[in-house]
Amino acid sequence: MSHLPVLTDLRRRVPLGRRVLFGDRRRGALTVTGVAVALLLVLVLDALRVGALERVTAYIRTSRADVVVSQEGVRTMHMSASSLPEDTADKAAAVPGVAWAVPVAFTSTAVDGPDGRLLTYLIGYDTVTGRGGPTRIEEGRAPGRGEALVDDAAAAALDLPVGSAATVQGVPLTVVGLVSGGTSITNTTVFVSAQQYADLVAPTVSYVLVAGDGAAHAAELAAAVAAALPGTTVQTREQFIASESAVVGDMSADLLTLMDLVGYLIALGVVALGLMTSTLDRLRDYGVLKALGAPTRRLAGTVTSQVLWITGLAVTVATVLAVILSALVPLLAPTVELSVTAGSVVSAAIGALAAGLVGALLPVWRLARVDAATAFRSSR
Repeated sequence: MSHLPVLTDLRRRVPLGRRVLFGDRRRGALTVTGVAVALLLVLVLDALRVGALERVTAYIRTSRADVVVSQEGVRTMHMSASSLPEDTADKAAAVPGVAWAVPVAFTSTAVDGPDGRLLTYLIGYDTVTGRGGPTRIEEGRAPGRGEALVDDAAAAALDLPVGSAATVQGVPLTVVGLVSGGTSITNTTVFVSAQQYADLVAPTVSYVLVAGDGAAHAAELAAAVAAALPGTTVQTREQFIASESAVVGDMSADLLTLMDLVGYLIALGVVALGLMTSTLDRLRDYGVLKALGAPTRRLAGTVTSQVLWITGLAVTVATVLAVILSALVPLLAPTVELSVTAGSVVSAAIGALAAGLVGALLPVWRLARVDAATAFRSSR
């Protein structure tokens, strides 16, 4: 007598993959938890990399400029030196479609406080208009001569509250305000007036930030500015950010890529091993199905269903935990930022699904190669 009609009727009524997985809820929960922890490692490592890039490019990302003008051949601020003629901003402002153009002075130096020293970007800007400076002053006011704005994370690390003295280029400057988002694991940002920058370093135009009046696309505006300023490099803000991210990524590629790769391989190994173990633990159930006449595709479908359930639940749990960590970590370590992206979640999910299918289907493939009676006996 064939058991196939019984199996077919059972298949229509009962979602076997989910039923087998959660028949033992404790075991199912442990499997999901193990996979989720592995995926959390991948998400956190990638969020650390993305967060570091976002911090390094925070100044230009949050700028209100549409176009950035720099010295010919210079495409970044990070690890770069740019010098432009003093009249560059005036020439850029005269281009049709330009709403405003402001010069910015920039150099890399260090800031000292009572509790230590940090590498810093020193930016001199027009404090009257505020253009070229921080997007927002969190506490205090814009700086004048002998004064500076310090990032709040650096202020906390160096013990530099408003009213204290920060030493920049060997000169003590009174901290009159705090900004945010400009401190990474490698450096911070200090803002001073253009006049104070000239006193500290030299009268300099490093970059010119240009904003359009909205009549033209950023790329069209950049082309018009480039035509008016031969011998300079003109980029849209997005192009400048991409150049910054690329140079920072190249500098840290060995460490971050190695961390990501090792973490990813470990996670995939854990996922494959975990789902293989889960399948082996339920091999008796699959032996019963085979003894009832289930074809190989039915066994594979049941296991695939389990992998989909486990991966889906684990990705959800890992993503929620990663988002929570991205909010908590900056509170404990202000210089560290975690940025969880949709691309990272999708990549982790695809990798986990592939590794899980390989690990889970191997035992079933071996079981499918023997006859039904042997499969039932070997699974007992």
